[in-house]
Order: sequence, then C-alpha cells, then structure tokens
Amino acid sequence: MKRVDPKAYTKKYYLSDCSGYKEYKKTWGKKLEPRLQRIVNEIPLKKGMRVLDIGCGRGELVFWSAIKGADVVIGIDYSKNAIILANEAIKYYPKKIRSKVKFKIRDAKKLKFHDKSFDAILMVEVLEHLYKEEQMEIFKQLLRILKDDGFIFIHTSPNKWFNNFTYKYWCYPISTILVNINNFFTFSDYGNLVHPSKVRTDSHKIMHVNEPDYFSLKKLFNKFKFNGMIKSTNVTVAKPHLSWKDILFNTIVYFNPLSFFPPFNIFWGNDFYAVLTKR
Repeated sequence: MKRVDPKAYTKKYYLSDCSGYKEYKKTWGKKLEPRLQRIVNEIPLKKGMRVLDIGCGRGELVFWSAIKGADVVIGIDYSKNAIILANEAIKYYPKKIRSKVKFKIRDAKKLKFHDKSFDAILMVEVLEHLYKEEQMEIFKQLLRILKDDGFIFIHTSPNKWFNNFTYKYWCYPISTILVNINNFFTFSDYGNLVHPSKVRTDSHKIMHVNEPDYFSLKKLFNKFKFNGMIKSTNVTVAKPHLSWKDILFNTIVYFNPLSFFPPFNIFWGNDFYAVLTKR
C-alpha cells in the first residue's frame, strides 16, 4: 500500500519547518502556537478520558490532553524522529503528566488496541498525509477502537479547492487591491498575502498527497457512519484581529465568519475540522 516515506519526516523538518516549531523549541510543547491553540479550543475533551493521538508528531496534543485532565494519553506516529522528539520533551513535564502519557512508533493502519478502548481519538493535520486507501484502513480501525459514546476530532488543512481556486482567483487578487489602496492613502505597508505560487511549501508538495475538499470528507465520514458537522477556522490564513482593518480584511477576503460554516466553507474555508460520533 502506498504511503509517504516516514524518512521524509526528519528531525530537521520537525524543528525548522513543521508549524509551531519555534514554540516547541522554547517550551517543549507547553505553549501552543496560536494556530494550534485555536484548533484545540474545538476539542470537547473531558477529565478522565482515555485518549489516542494518531500522527502525534512532537507530542504537543498528547501533553495538552494530559494537562487538561485525561487519565491516559497515547501518542502514535510512524515517524521514528517524531517519537524521539516527543520522548525528549516528556522529561520537561512534572511526574503527574509523565505518568499519563506514552509515545509509540506505530502505523495507524495496524492498530492493536482492544475494541472500544478510547473515549477520544485525535487526528490533527493527518488526513492530508494519507492516500485514500490508507484513510479507508485507518477509519476501519477507528470505528473498532472508539467507544460507542466517544468522539473523533479531525482537523485537516488545506482545503484543496481553497488553494486551487479561491485563494488564487479571489483572496490574493482582492487582497492586492485592498493592500494597495491602504498603502497609497496611509503611506504604510499593510502586508499582502503570499503569492499563490508559494502557498504550498516544498514539504507540503511531498507530504500532502491527498488534500481534502468538503465533499471528500463528507463522503469518508458517511461511509463509516460517523456524524459531525464539517466546519472551518481559517486560522492559518486569516490576519490576527489587531485592529478594525484586520476584521474588515478577513471579512472581505475570506468571508469570515460565514466561511466558518457550510456552505460557505466549501470554497472559502482554508481548513476543515469535525467532531465525529458514531451513529
């Protein structure tokens, strides 16, 4: 079965390219980058839960779950380098947290956990790294190991339609007009968006083998009989709200906040997230 070579996820990638690396190197995951902090606000985690983080990377969400009160948190990743970094970070946490977490090198297509053994399963920015056939195998496993009253939290980015069409033909051109008008009248540089040709980094081109769209996610979730509204945050692309200009910019360029929900996020949502439950 095809997969992205785990050797592509080097230590250098995690410490100099993978989003949030600056905060990680300073705090070992204790402080989340703003993007990830916005995302975890949507996770309905409760104290006492047993949690599995698939594609845990450096381990930030594993530590976050333990700090939030989960009883047991297991982080798995098929990248040896990711697990090495996560096990290095664990040394900088108090014993109470260390006793709750465990990291393992595992392929999510071959999970050996007992049936209905997890209250919560996290998959944050993982689906886009998986070929379609891999997604099918993993969702079979998720259906088996998730408790009947549990949930799966999915976050995936980017929305293929957003990058291919909306960003190129709406966001960037409109942003260019707004920024030029502002800069002309204020004699300042508001800052334009990244050119569409640079919206995908070199690592994205290697690792993002299956960027989703709204309907591909809907089809996947329905196939395995999961319920959950597909929403968006646009946190990766939207400007931080530091002034009224930022709010106006995000409204015109990204249709915020309408683009947080369907049907607007089908094209204007840069990312997708869902809290999935069994039917």
